[in-house]
Amino acid sequence: MKISDYLQLSLTELQIKYIDTGLVDVSSHDEFPLRMLSYGRDCQILPHWDAVTTKCRGIIFRTDTEEIIARPFEKFFNLFTASMPETDPSTWDCNKLGQLQPEVWEKMDGFLATLYEWEGKQYIASKGSFDSPHAKWATAWLNARGTFKYTPGYTPVFEGISPSFRIVVNYEKFEGLVLLALVNNETGSEQPRRNVITYANMNNVTVPKTYDKTWQEAAECSNDDSKKNFEGYVLCWRRPGTTPFRLKVKYVDYLRIHRMIATVSPKAIFKCLSEGTRDDLTEWTTESTPWFNRFVTKWVRALEYRYNEIEQKANGVFHTCNQVMKALHKEDFPLRKEWAEMFLREENKDIAGVLFAMLDGKDYKQVIWKLVKPLIKNSHLMVDLNRL
Repeated sequence: MKISDYLQLSLTELQIKYIDTGLVDVSSHDEFPLRMLSYGRDCQILPHWDAVTTKCRGIIFRTDTEEIIARPFEKFFNLFTASMPETDPSTWDCNKLGQLQPEVWEKMDGFLATLYEWEGKQYIASKGSFDSPHAKWATAWLNARGTFKYTPGYTPVFEGISPSFRIVVNYEKFEGLVLLALVNNETGSEQPRRNVITYANMNNVTVPKTYDKTWQEAAECSNDDSKKNFEGYVLCWRRPGTTPFRLKVKYVDYLRIHRMIATVSPKAIFKCLSEGTRDDLTEWTTESTPWFNRFVTKWVRALEYRYNEIEQKANGVFHTCNQVMKALHKEDFPLRKEWAEMFLREENKDIAGVLFAMLDGKDYKQVIWKLVKPLIKNSHLMVDLNRL
């Protein structure tokens, strides 16, 4: 199938309506005539989910023929997602779903890993990149184990799990690719689970655990806030000849921690420290995961160290200047111009604002924090999910 047929619009229309507007990102392969389409950051922020953006979740096609060579899952959403009627069970047409109850899988907390081939060699792409660290690691892991055997015309879709790329859930020493599905490149239909298990055993990889639960039971279980170190479930209704209908059900504690990891940046940590509001810092370090704790603690130490370094220098310089002024002016008071001459010497220029605040008896904390702020320039989230 050609990408334009799948998306139901030409590549020119795709460029104008979706790529130029930031709704869809394009990644080009460095060596092969291949491109990947992934929904963009703007698509998530707006949000703008439609028949095009939901299909752009790491799909790969040839630039010379437009043929799709790798087709991962389409975007799927959480159960009861606001403004998404199709996620509300009251809207479901069970005849169209094909079955009343779905398959219930464990939702693995890793990264999407899509197998594609070029000139007889196998590679793995992550959701938005041919050459992200995740994609490179997964390709090396796969190739070290020989050729992955599967049905031609299908795309093996995996979840990549590695301690090096951990998000929330700690899988301890487990590392590898978990086979999720085999997707038909033409129709989007998927091979039955028994076939997935057969291919997983043939290739010595694992598959997600399944549960004998209804979607109602899965949803109810997810409200248990005592359940730790577990993401949740994938609900999968298979539909003959087309892509399955999927929904996610995530546990409340996972959502809480994931929200921290996906949104708490060095900028947010700086804001807490500079404004003196430490309640969030307490949650980030005591009610998160050990490795997120380390990320926050590292930035707190770096920012506070820089603050203390500037403050100590300013105190030392101000004390020295004060002593000089006392020696020079035993009977009268020094002019502000004289203080300024000392404060603005080359060796003191970087902290002159702090020194003037000290001289005027003002609170100099915010002046110092302004000098600390460059430390967070070009810093990133611990896990930027848009960079995969």
